[in-house]
Amino acid sequence: MNTFQQKLVEQYVPLANKLAYEKKQSLPKFIDVEDLKSAAYLGLSEAASRFDPDYGVAFSTFAYPRIFGAIHDYLRQQGWGKRGESKTVISLDGEDESWGALIETKPERNDEEFLEVVSADLDGQAKEVLRNYFIDEYSMREVGERFGVSESRISQLIKQYKTCIRKRWTKCELCEQLAA
Repeated sequence: MNTFQQKLVEQYVPLANKLAYEKKQSLPKFIDVEDLKSAAYLGLSEAASRFDPDYGVAFSTFAYPRIFGAIHDYLRQQGWGKRGESKTVISLDGEDESWGALIETKPERNDEEFLEVVSADLDGQAKEVLRNYFIDEYSMREVGERFGVSESRISQLIKQYKTCIRKRWTKCELCEQLAA
């Protein structure tokens, strides 16, 4: 790593820390933020080594998805957030007491049926995007190519669809659907 790259890493350590702390907020307490920070630093260092200032993109813009991706890669290696996994682990650390007695559920209905139920209020395109991403396990880039939009737009749409589902369903109702 050259001097320019080292300076980038040193300058953007706060960004890596921020992303690690933000991700930690959505994880159970037993996952150590220091491990997330280490993964973030690896992503930051990879971003610095691949960054080319001649492209005219700010380093923070370039580094953000790489740091975020490194954190997610670490979590997948640890068994968290794997796609296609048929169990849902629910943390007892949360404030919602309705989850208190439930540690792990194993859905009897298949993923397709579950998606059909929870996305019933969404249009056909929304269902297809969700099916491609969550059931067929296409990357966001691949889903975007299928629909003729960017990976970023697919990310926005998935977030929007998840928000609609969260508004429609309570945690308890979703849990009941998983067990149905």
